Amino acid sequence: MRAKRSKKYRKLMHQYETTFGFREPYQVLVDSHFLQSVYAFKMDLLPALERTVQGKVKPFITKCSLAAVMAASTSSSHSSSSTPQSRPPPQRRPAQLPPPTVLPLRYCSHNEDDTPIDETACLLSLLSPSQDSKKNKEHYILASADPVPPREDGKRKSTKPPPRYNLRRDARLIPGVPIIYVKRSVMILEPMSGSSEGVRDGVERGKFKTGLVSTVAKRKREDDGDTETKPKKAKKVKGPNPLSVKKPKKREDPASQEKMEKESPEKAVAPVKGVDNDHSDNDHAAPTKTKRKRKHKHKPLQEGEIKPGVLIAAET
Repeated sequence: MRAKRSKKYRKLMHQYETTFGFREPYQVLVDSHFLQSVYAFKMDLLPALERTVQGKVKPFITKCSLAAVMAASTSSSHSSSSTPQSRPPPQRRPAQLPPPTVLPLRYCSHNEDDTPIDETACLLSLLSPSQDSKKNKEHYILASADPVPPREDGKRKSTKPPPRYNLRRDARLIPGVPIIYVKRSVMILEPMSGSSEGVRDGVERGKFKTGLVSTVAKRKREDDGDTETKPKKAKKVKGPNPLSVKKPKKREDPASQEKMEKESPEKAVAPVKGVDNDHSDNDHAAPTKTKRKRKHKHKPLQEGEIKPGVLIAAET
């Protein structure tokens, strides 16, 4: 699939999600003609549907569509038989019908005896259960295709046109129904129908009106002064990171130091000998230590030596 087409389909499915509430995995109702077209072009059903809707899918087939598939397979097998008097072959699973693990059965009860009805009426009743209010409550996606004209002796009929299949035309009248069909081995997602676009525009206008009403009501309340305006809290000045700041050095307060000295008088310093204690009354004065004088030891004089002081006195 080309990038431009995939982007377009993604945008379209997003519109279905916002307006009608579609969610993944998407539920897809498949009819008998769609299965025939997928089988004729040798396409994989599940991967092709996921590429088309750009998301996970859950395909279903109804009992009435299954009956139509089996009836078409039996009619083709009878026409292909060579001798008309031969016994009919045993009923087998048609080649265009995927296994139940890929295409499960969607039960539908239209009658008391559960007999199948027309395929078109069955699918339309599931898409819109109530005829009065047309609404796709179950969020189904319709996968349909035009019927393939029958063949005769290996050639298509050219005299009679194929029967008109009005399922897609009637499904467009129900808002919120995405439609998928096959055209030349390509699955195509139809753009929004007129009914779906009308609902989408109404939803958008409603959102716009609610926005205007809310703003007008807010202005009226402000003019009347009914609402109490809360004072705005002043922003606190944030300080630096305490882990990245150097710790300040502790400074000694003289008043606190004086108080500590008064509380503990036993720690007062005793007066020192040889020091003037006139300033002892002053508590702030720190005690001074006397300078220690070093005493030199004199060596004993030997014979013939004279003291230095005696020699100086004799010279004088």
